[in-house]
Amino acid sequence: MLFGFCLNQFMNFRPQKYLSMLRRYRTIPDLKVHETARALAFEDPVLAGRLTAMGLLPGTLIEMVRIAPFGNAYYIKADGVRLALRKEEASSILIDV
Repeated sequence: MLFGFCLNQFMNFRPQKYLSMLRRYRTIPDLKVHETARALAFEDPVLAGRLTAMGLLPGTLIEMVRIAPFGNAYYIKADGVRLALRKEEASSILIDV
């Protein structure tokens, strides 16, 4: 009887209902060169303190200037301030395009 209940629940599952609730935010490595986005939040609290001290606040407009040849660093411009970020640091910045 339990198997029938589980099978019935599986057959009635509609993923479209839940897709609207999930929103995947992009990160800095997802940007192309000269593409702009707005910073939303930081995943790492220690890094958030360092970035806010450098002027990168949530809501700041970010432009991808250049990507390092091997893709381990990103050169961005945030409100006129140019910053070089490691891949790990850039991956922790959530952006909205």
